[in-house]
Amino acid sequence: MDESIETSKTPMIDIIDDIVADARDGELTLGDVLDDLGDRSYGPLFFILGLIILLPIGAVPGVPIVLGGVLVILAVQFVFGLKHPWMPDRFRHLSVTAEKAQAARQRAAPFLRAVDRVVDTRVVWIVSRPMRVFAAVSIILLSLTMIPLEFVPFGVAVPAAAVSAFGLAIVARDGVLMMVALGFVGGTSWLLTSVWAMVFSA
Repeated sequence: MDESIETSKTPMIDIIDDIVADARDGELTLGDVLDDLGDRSYGPLFFILGLIILLPIGAVPGVPIVLGGVLVILAVQFVFGLKHPWMPDRFRHLSVTAEKAQAARQRAAPFLRAVDRVVDTRVVWIVSRPMRVFAAVSIILLSLTMIPLEFVPFGVAVPAAAVSAFGLAIVARDGVLMMVALGFVGGTSWLLTSVWAMVFSA
């Protein structure tokens, strides 16, 4: 069996609670999140960043592009096998207020509890090391699609869903979720192609 696959069984709702509780001086920085999750590696980070883009805060102009940049940095490190993620100080100091972080957590709580009920360790050969690297490369490409798709209403939701599904698949060794994520990749490709065709046929 691939021993490098992450096997953390910590519920996602507890991970989020730990992060929100770590807000210092009234704000939560990306550096705080990275410090909290560094030893749990990349899966939770992919999931959380994708989820943030899916939440209302992700509709703020520029947020998907900035978080997409963070995802690219993380995914490249994953591809090259770094055990713990590194982030430039400029990104580490990105922050939201503790109140906004708590509000986002409350809105996401029902979804997170549902996620904890449905994820499982299954079809693990699909989350082997080569497939996880393929997932990271896909996350890089998905993050780049967020630049044009941010200008399409709800356009970033599909690639963000793919990123979150990849993250959960890595955390839980869930091959079914990996296949779901690949389906979202296909949906993103279709959406991007459709947008491209509409722009150049106008």
